[in-house]
Amino acid sequence: MARDLTPGQLEAISVIERTGSVFSLLGCVFVILTFIFSKAFRKPINRLVFYASFGNMMTNVGTLMSREYVTQLDSFACQFQGFLIQMFMPADAFWTLAMAFNVYLTFYHKFDAARLRKMEIWYLLLCYGIPFVPALTYVFVKTENSGRMYGNATLWCWVSSGWDVFRIATFYGPVWVVILVTMFIYIRTGGEIYKKRKQLRSFGASSSAHDPEPLTMDDPYSVKTTEVTVTSESAEEGPNGIDLAPLGRFTTQKKTAYSVTISSDTKGPSKPQQADFSLPIQSNVPPTPSTARARGRIQKRRANFEANNAAWSYSKCAFLFFTALLVTWIPSSANRVYGVVNSNDVSAPLEIMSAIVLPLQGFWNTLIYVATSWEAVRVLFLDLWARTSGRSPEPSQYGGDHNDKRNFAFRLSSRTSRKDIESESITELTNSGRTSNSNHDVKGQAI
Repeated sequence: MARDLTPGQLEAISVIERTGSVFSLLGCVFVILTFIFSKAFRKPINRLVFYASFGNMMTNVGTLMSREYVTQLDSFACQFQGFLIQMFMPADAFWTLAMAFNVYLTFYHKFDAARLRKMEIWYLLLCYGIPFVPALTYVFVKTENSGRMYGNATLWCWVSSGWDVFRIATFYGPVWVVILVTMFIYIRTGGEIYKKRKQLRSFGASSSAHDPEPLTMDDPYSVKTTEVTVTSESAEEGPNGIDLAPLGRFTTQKKTAYSVTISSDTKGPSKPQQADFSLPIQSNVPPTPSTARARGRIQKRRANFEANNAAWSYSKCAFLFFTALLVTWIPSSANRVYGVVNSNDVSAPLEIMSAIVLPLQGFWNTLIYVATSWEAVRVLFLDLWARTSGRSPEPSQYGGDHNDKRNFAFRLSSRTSRKDIESESITELTNSGRTSNSNHDVKGQAI
């Protein structure tokens, strides 16, 4: 096999393999460290990438060794390299299937983040357990005619050409079964995904008025108090009274009127303000159960919108991983088919393409991981830059409306909120670090 390639081509293959392996290793280290030390990265889709990154790292340990030991078939290094390639390289495809299966569970069985997390132990056992059996067995297989099972496979030590059928049966065959099953799942859920996406667009176009208003923050270093005084003196009813019926308030009293005085006092180093005013409020509020029902429908519709939006975003991420899977395995599979059809020949372009794509599994996964967690990544690097340079970043660098220290401080606190970052609800399947504004109740306290 390798004798059909020139020494220059073999050297180029080694350089390509090691270069790609370094990029993938760095990416895997980034994924593992950010996932462990920052809650902002712990989305359910990223949890599976975290588990897959350990397999990617072990694969890259093997690909970094490259062709160093292909002539030392009985050495521990060659057998260990063959074991790493056989076990961990196809495991990446199994993790992509796990992501697709999560999409299926999300759309058809309404799994939320908590229930998806319970599936992870099974994913770990299957994704790493299935390839472990043949990978370990091949270490001990050796015959007089074909020699050791792990041997010179051109790119590295792996299943040698004398055992070609096992390359298909226990490596490329299972990988393509996984690819086809994953494709079937996406085709099966494609109609449902399209319908949910259409609902989201319709909701955004017609029901934006029901979205919660954004939370505006005043200076966190001052205290703003609102005092409400209600007196029971009789106030004259008139056309300027405010009817509370549309707000869904109910009372059994008869048209008792109130005079409400509201005073606002801002205590702080800047912009002291005081304001007092009175307004008559008439409390003749007939029961309106239809108002409560309407509010319930709006809240339910909003909840459905959030759930569908989360499921749609999760599906997009999982499909990106499937695309990376195809990029990885189509060239290498074409190379293997060419080798089976032309047993006495080797294609230098296909070998080089395989050397490019196979070590980059961890790199592709890292790119998608960064893309789906971009806001968290950006904030992380801004914080690192601030610590290394000794200067605080401008609040506007954090994006959004953080143009002063008030919103800047609010953003920092939101990044550490467990409720906002690691919710067990389906609406948090693709939590991007946004601050939830829909569940804030105004109570009689300092705000």
